[in-house]
Amino acid sequence: MKEISERKKNYRFFFAPAIGAVLGIIIFCIVYEVRIIDPTYTDWIVSGGGDGSQHYLGWVYYRKTPWRFPLGLTEGLTLPDAISCMYTDSIPLFALLFKVLSPVLPETFQYAGIWGVFSFAVQGFVSVILLQKFCKNPFFCLAASVCYILMPAIFLRLYGHDSLSGHWLIVLALVLWAYQDHKWKHKSVPVILWAVLGVIAPMIHMYFVPMIYLIMAGSFLSYIIKYKKIKYVLICGSVSVVCTLSTMFSFGAFYGKGGFSDGGLGIYSSNMNSLINSANCSSFLKGMDLIDGQLEGFGYMGFGMILAGIIVVISGVCVLVRKRNIKEIIRRNSSYIIGGAFIFFGAFVLALSPVITLGSRVLYTISYPSIVISALSVFRASGRFIWVCDYLLYTAIFMFLSRIDRKKVLCIITFLITMIQIADLYPLMRAKHSLYTQKVEYISPLYSEKWQEILKGVSEIRFVPLPLDHKIRYEQYLTIGAYASENNIKLSSFYCARESYEDLAEYAEKSLLELENGGGQEDVLYVFFDNTRIPKDNKNLNIYNIDEMTVGRVKN
Repeated sequence: MKEISERKKNYRFFFAPAIGAVLGIIIFCIVYEVRIIDPTYTDWIVSGGGDGSQHYLGWVYYRKTPWRFPLGLTEGLTLPDAISCMYTDSIPLFALLFKVLSPVLPETFQYAGIWGVFSFAVQGFVSVILLQKFCKNPFFCLAASVCYILMPAIFLRLYGHDSLSGHWLIVLALVLWAYQDHKWKHKSVPVILWAVLGVIAPMIHMYFVPMIYLIMAGSFLSYIIKYKKIKYVLICGSVSVVCTLSTMFSFGAFYGKGGFSDGGLGIYSSNMNSLINSANCSSFLKGMDLIDGQLEGFGYMGFGMILAGIIVVISGVCVLVRKRNIKEIIRRNSSYIIGGAFIFFGAFVLALSPVITLGSRVLYTISYPSIVISALSVFRASGRFIWVCDYLLYTAIFMFLSRIDRKKVLCIITFLITMIQIADLYPLMRAKHSLYTQKVEYISPLYSEKWQEILKGVSEIRFVPLPLDHKIRYEQYLTIGAYASENNIKLSSFYCARESYEDLAEYAEKSLLELENGGGQEDVLYVFFDNTRIPKDNKNLNIYNIDEMTVGRVKN
């Protein structure tokens, strides 16, 4: 009987989260349209250009790459060597899963739509689990979960930086912290859960790794303060780090000679007004000034949540003044207060670093040692850490609201907050919806008769010479890459992260010298990034100027 009762209790616990997942799916389908979930419908991705096309083309080449170790290596995008699918942002977890299933999948297959609906569903699921820690009222949990699902930063990322919309990883880390006092049947369960999260994070996007570890550090700090024990912390932390590094190694994160650091630190940061800056996507609040590049640190909470935060602060102060037991309240909750403060200020400082700005003004530049700058430059878009602050504030607000004794009052307040949040974010959701209402058909500019003639018999496209800033030609890369991916043509370089520029540039330079000496390969299309370097004395090299591109074929 006890076992049956326990089973029923588990069913009840997961019933509301399951409805939360359904809410996530419904919201996704309303905003983004059902048609983009169709895995054979790829035109909307390729015609959109930008990073979405990069992610899709990275998957196409990864799918065609023979199995090898590390598992994430992709051939045909960066010659002469391979690069990990982690650096084309192709969501390695899904890329690996669908590569395994590749023999039974259609020839044309995309999982961007599947990823989107999956992320919204999981966001709804895990946010309800988090909220159930503070209140078992299903209406409260489901209404509040809508605010998590409608996090403005998610809409800004999906679809653009698809993998960065996996905010459920942050919420899941908060769940593990919130339930650290749970009486598990086996003591090893929380260790396993943190380790699993440490495995999944790099398989979605590398930026989630430091975010979940920051939350993990805050949870460990609160655990040590509360229980005065460190053994669990050492074991759990060590196992998680080993699992994360092993996953990264297995997917090729350390493969090749490319550097981890990149430029842009301090440019792609967050502004001090980020949490209340709507960036003109709100029905009620105007956007505030930002410095160029700081949209990476977009962390607008939404007017509903800002209003809720104000209400919580005012009511909290009133309660503390009336009860006059501030010290006792702080003492009872000191471990969570300190842990939460550590996470919030750690994420906030990282998001702002190293250039502290308010509006269009630079207030202060933190003079970090060069070794710290190098470490921070690995995650140069530091503004993204503001998302941790967002979810911490969301959780704190709903945690305090859940203390309202009268259930009807609690439900009404939560419902009003959610409705205000929806009304506030309506312009953002409408703008997103308008991008996907019409079914599009991709027509490549390379499908003209002239291109067909030029590309006949080509097995490789080489971009020569390769300037240091070659990535600014990403639209050219994506246009050519779309054609090349459908015709099994390799590319000498591509728009991706952590490339070994020296190797790519050397490969391009050798190819150019070969042309200058009268040679060249007949099955290669040469795309010239610098017209002043076109070999004029090679009589076998035919030059074509088409669609603002200069290309050449060798005909012996």
